[in-house]
Parts: sequence; C-alpha cells; structure tokens
Amino acid sequence: MVAPTNVRFSATVSDALTKYAHLTGQTKSGVINSAVEEWLRMQVHTGVRFVTVETGERRARLVDGPEVWTVAEAWLAHEPDARTPQILGQVLGLSESTIGNALNYWADHRAEIDGILERHRIAQDEALAAWERRQAIDAA
Repeated sequence: MVAPTNVRFSATVSDALTKYAHLTGQTKSGVINSAVEEWLRMQVHTGVRFVTVETGERRARLVDGPEVWTVAEAWLAHEPDARTPQILGQVLGLSESTIGNALNYWADHRAEIDGILERHRIAQDEALAAWERRQAIDAA
C-alpha cells in the first residue's frame, strides 16, 4: 500500500534530488523512498551503512568492515559448532561486535542478504562451468 506524504524541500535539495533522479534513471519518489528506508535501517543497525556496488545495487556494508553478505557467507561456511562471533572475528580479522552487527542485520533482513548470497553462488557456479568448458577445449 502506498501512503502519500507531503514533503517540502529547499530549492537546493529539490534541484539536487531532481538531478540525481535524472542521472540514475529513478523517479524522485523512488530516490526519496530508498533514502528514507536506508536511513531507518541505519538507525536500528548503527554499524551498517549503504554503498553502491559495481552493478548499481545498494548494499549494506559494515562501517568498520566488509559488506554484510560476506560475513553471512563466512558464517555459513563454518561448521555449526564453530559459528561464534569470536571465531569468525578471528578468521576475518574483525571484532566480535562487528560480526554481531552483521549477524543482527542479516537476521532482520534475511531475504535481502540470502538473495545476494544466492546470486553470488550462481555467478560462482557459472564461472566454474566456463572454466571447465575451457579446460575441455585445452585438453582436446
């Protein structure tokens, strides 16, 4: 459901918003909605910020560490009995609190982080298949 809200911006902010929306191909409403959603998430998860990655996608990144999905991937790569913030922090060179920030964000936004993990798994599988095809040609 859409809930219209009347917001008044200064001329400077309005001009910058219009330029940014045009540059990115988004609507002004879409830019505002994304910005407010990210801001609200950062209020709950103070150790997280958002960055734009090569694909243009906005992703959650730890203030003092990597993108959240990389911590989730490392967490899943460990056996359940070795899944503690202390152990993972030692492996990744991050503090326990940083690991905790990532895990908390992941817990609150499972679909987002799990989706990134799945896309990365698919890309890795495709890269391996391409490498194997090339190896088959080289061996022929």
